[in-house]
Amino acid sequence: MTIILTIANEKGGVGKTTTAVNLAAGLALRLRDEAAPNNRVLLIDMDPQGHALLSAGYGTHTAPPAESLSALLTETPPPSIQRMLRVSQHHENLFFLPSNRASMVDAARVLPTLMANESRLQHAIQPVLNQFAFILIDTPPTTGDLLINALVASTHVLIPVETSYLGVSGLLELQRTIEEVRIHFRPSLKILGYLPTLCEEQRAETQDILIELQKRYPKQVLPPIHKSSDLAYAHSSHMDVFTYRPPRQRIANQIESSSRPTQEYASVVETIINTTR
Repeated sequence: MTIILTIANEKGGVGKTTTAVNLAAGLALRLRDEAAPNNRVLLIDMDPQGHALLSAGYGTHTAPPAESLSALLTETPPPSIQRMLRVSQHHENLFFLPSNRASMVDAARVLPTLMANESRLQHAIQPVLNQFAFILIDTPPTTGDLLINALVASTHVLIPVETSYLGVSGLLELQRTIEEVRIHFRPSLKILGYLPTLCEEQRAETQDILIELQKRYPKQVLPPIHKSSDLAYAHSSHMDVFTYRPPRQRIANQIESSSRPTQEYASVVETIINTTR
């Protein structure tokens, strides 16, 4: 079964895109020695900004509206998704769907007027499900049909949480959205976990927030991702952190290097594989 994992939080600036990009790349690296299609990963960016695609295929990340993700969401019937698939510049088993910022903005406006508007992504990706072990979906930081489409299409959701008081307080609305999707569309949708992000150990409130998360969501809080210049530099270089800071020597199933964020995201990759397969 294909695992479809949405990275969601209705608050911006919590590390959703960073997490989507690095988990997609980490899974591709971790699975690269398996036979296709069990080693293939697809990255979809439902955020009109399209920033996740910059690290996967800079220069090929956009396309005309009719050949991009927005067409899959708004056209009836949708065009062929197979023809849209593009290969990442950094990982031969990581694929993505090109986007178009203006047409995705239009899609967000048009979707509420369309039939079956909440399940259009689910139907659009159906023809290629058997070609991928994992599909990862980045989402916009707002409630709306783009986020709902991602959740309806998914088997699991991962929730990055900024380690600040505002970051924790903003989770209630997302939980309501997830519960609505479960009730009306996807009863089997699972929360894979809450991922603390942008951790700064020197901040006094960080440890208090991690303790509070553990109290609220026992056994669902993953080890934190710390703030790191490697993550920022990798993104500005249009790379995932595994490509930006690779190990000096490749060992089977080892994807991390001496860089701390590669170790932390590699741990999340292992959690995803062990939890879902």
